[in-house]
Amino acid sequence: MVVLAVALVVLAIAWSLYAKALRVDRLHRQVLGSRATLEAQLVHRAQAAADLAACGLLDPASALLLSRAAYDALDADGPLVEDGLGVEATGRGETGGEQSRSRARIESDLSRVIRTVVDPQARTALGTDPVGRELLGRLDKAAYRLMLARRFHNTHVAEAQRQRRALDVRALHLAGHAPLPRTFDIDDAITAEPDAGSTEMTT
Repeated sequence: MVVLAVALVVLAIAWSLYAKALRVDRLHRQVLGSRATLEAQLVHRAQAAADLAACGLLDPASALLLSRAAYDALDADGPLVEDGLGVEATGRGETGGEQSRSRARIESDLSRVIRTVVDPQARTALGTDPVGRELLGRLDKAAYRLMLARRFHNTHVAEAQRQRRALDVRALHLAGHAPLPRTFDIDDAITAEPDAGSTEMTT
C-alpha cells in the first residue's frame, strides 16, 4: 500500500509538471499567434498611411513626410521583437542586425509622423472630400486596431513571463530551450478613435 501511495504521488507530481510544461508551450504559441496579428496590423496601418500620403489632398511637405515614414515601416524586415521566439518557425530575424533602426523605433516614428501630419486642421480639410474622408477613416481604424493588437500581444507575453518565473518551471527547465518572450513597446498613441462598430480586427 505504501509503495502504491508513493507511486500515485509521484505520478500526480509528474502529471502536474507535464501539464505545466504544456501550458508554457501553449502560452508561447499564443504569443506567436498574437505577434502575427500584430504584424498584420502594422502593415495595415503603414499601407493606410501610404495611401493617404498619395491621395494628393495633403500639402507636398506633409505628404512626403508621411510617405517616407509609411514606406520605412512597409520595407522594414527585421523581427518585431528581438527575443528569438519562433525564429526557427518563421525564418525571420537573421538579417535584423543590418537595419539601422529597430522595428519599434520605425513604427514609433510613423506614429509621431501621423500625429504631426494629420492634425486637427488637416482632419477638417480631409473631411470635406469624400476620398480624403474615406482614407482618413481607414487610417484611424488601422491605428486603433494596431493599439488593440499590441495590448493583446503584450498581455500574452506578460502571462508567459509570469509562468516562466515560477520556481518549478525554472528549476526543472519546463520551458525547454525556448527564449523568454518580450513585449513590443512602441508609441502607438492615437488622436482620434474610429466610429464604434468599425474596429473588428482582421488579419
